[in-house]
Amino acid sequence: MLSRPPVPPRRAVPPPPPARRPAQSSEEEEAPTPRGIAARIANLQLDQIGRSPLQQAETAPPPPPRRNAAPPPPPPRRAPAIERDPELVRLLSRKPPPPPVQARANSAPAVPARRLPPRLPTPEPEPEPEPEYVEEEEQSDEGYQSQAEEPSDSCIKCHDFSFVDAHAASFPRHTVSSVQQLAFDLTAPFDSETEKARALFTWLHHNIAYDAVSFLSGNLKPATADSVLRSGLAVCDGYAGLYLSLAEYAGLQAHKVTGHGKGVGYAALGPNDPVPSESSNHAWNCVLMDGEWRLLDGCWGAGALSGSQYIQRFDPIWFISTAEEFGKRHFPTDTSYQLLPEPISWEEYICEPDGPTIFNDFHTLNFLKDLLQPASPEIASGGWVTFCIFKQCEHMSRAQEDNYVYFINAPDDTKTPLEVNSEGGWSASIYFPRGMRGDVSLNRVTLVNGEDAKGMSTQAWKNAIGRKSMSWGGMARWTMI
Repeated sequence: MLSRPPVPPRRAVPPPPPARRPAQSSEEEEAPTPRGIAARIANLQLDQIGRSPLQQAETAPPPPPRRNAAPPPPPPRRAPAIERDPELVRLLSRKPPPPPVQARANSAPAVPARRLPPRLPTPEPEPEPEPEYVEEEEQSDEGYQSQAEEPSDSCIKCHDFSFVDAHAASFPRHTVSSVQQLAFDLTAPFDSETEKARALFTWLHHNIAYDAVSFLSGNLKPATADSVLRSGLAVCDGYAGLYLSLAEYAGLQAHKVTGHGKGVGYAALGPNDPVPSESSNHAWNCVLMDGEWRLLDGCWGAGALSGSQYIQRFDPIWFISTAEEFGKRHFPTDTSYQLLPEPISWEEYICEPDGPTIFNDFHTLNFLKDLLQPASPEIASGGWVTFCIFKQCEHMSRAQEDNYVYFINAPDDTKTPLEVNSEGGWSASIYFPRGMRGDVSLNRVTLVNGEDAKGMSTQAWKNAIGRKSMSWGGMARWTMI
């Protein structure tokens, strides 16, 4: 009997950047002024050089200097009214009347007290139900799990942006009069900077298409925010430029970042391939959201090229990614825009091996690529292989009613379901005989007898195999060697 290997532990997420050093006091020696955007991101402030005209207009001028002129003399004293009116003096000089005599206890009151009408009869109030007491040892494991998975208001990956996205979709481009008015209309209902930034991100998906013709022909022209708004076409630089203008008009601190992106035409380096020199082919944005600098890519979030055709497809992963996740496919020319405590080098970025092929359903179902196992695109036959998947955040539900049946399809068409594990995800250990070749895929069951399979148990799925019609969608793929 072959023993199964244990489930590998969930890889730790890199810690957040360290706290920034406080600014020097006026008594300390003044340090040389740092150049570039690195200092402004480190201090979470913008100086006057990098501020937009709208932000500079909000700076109040210094108060005028005080004059040393003598204060004006006080007005002449006016006699009180009692000294000017003899009749008032006479009335105030009268003696007060004597106090009233207190009535005796047995004497009747001079005026009888008024009696209130009798109150109408009303039913007695119902007693409030006593709170039900549940002993701690009687709570099930499911109860503890549901409390632990309750979404956090501060978690951007768990935040419900449905209202924000619906609002952003209600302003078609042909109805927009200007970039400034659009920025106000998109962000006016929201107080949170994160929701304002999300509204701008979502609007780009609905209204700006990638200019595939100009990109593939090499006939790219400079674009402004106004020209992109009028044409509805842009490449990555146009997306980032329009987003920057919208963000500034909305009162957000934002920057356009240029660098390298592992997008169209990218292929991972082979073991013996030379390291290419650093290059720049992409643009995205860095935005301050509720006290935290975050990275977003409005171009990749709006859609993607498939060959020579642009596919409009909303991909919010490029709004909610952490700096570590974002940096897997983005390398800024100014490394301070990595937003990492320890910036990585170009060699580390470009030489990182590629992972398995990921399909759109993987991101749509809120799974995290960085924790997908195996992490290599190839799998060796002749042994046990453990497959693991994890949600993007620990707050996201793993309950059966909120998920699908996820299974591994082997080259011999054997299907093995993944089960919930103690590490916070789903896993399955499968033995592949030596010499097996072909594709190994991760899938989810989408339909059973034409009905949505969400919430189906693995046992019900096993019982339905061969008896009911089924459909499934691909999530990831490996190659067995």
